[in-house]
Amino acid sequence: MINEIIFVLLTILVFKTWIDLLRDEAIFVPLPKKTIRKILRAAKISNKDFLVDLGCGDGRVVIIAAKEFGAKCVGVEKNFLLARIANWMVEKEGLKGRVKIVNKDFFKVDLRKFNVVFAYLSKKVNAKIESKLKKELKKGSKVLSAAHEFKSFKLEKKIKTGHFYSYIYRV
Repeated sequence: MINEIIFVLLTILVFKTWIDLLRDEAIFVPLPKKTIRKILRAAKISNKDFLVDLGCGDGRVVIIAAKEFGAKCVGVEKNFLLARIANWMVEKEGLKGRVKIVNKDFFKVDLRKFNVVFAYLSKKVNAKIESKLKKELKKGSKVLSAAHEFKSFKLEKKIKTGHFYSYIYRV
């Protein structure tokens, strides 16, 4: 019975991923934890930071940022199933007080309270969200982007992370 439930949930997740691909949205492709650590280390994330992960998937970025770097974090995930998985992972890691998962479209989230934004999106979604980031983030905030560039932010660092580059910007 459990195997059948897991199979159905995975089938739904795969189907949803293909729908998102067809709609030109960012899809869930988890970053390796080693890559996440490298980006967070290069950005000098600390307990002074309030980080939001746009499209947090299974929550691995916010979990690592909170657990290993001391940041307070919010993960925003539109996909209900992935948000549930991320919430479960946060609870499993004992990080409920430092990490919150929000099941919502990140275009509808107020980003003004965050000083760090983590984005592993598509080129197209980066282009769409860039004006929102410029409008809502305070001067001096950091934008961390895995694999895709933002054109109008000041590039602070470009680092090789596996088979692609990641970018650290200052607003």
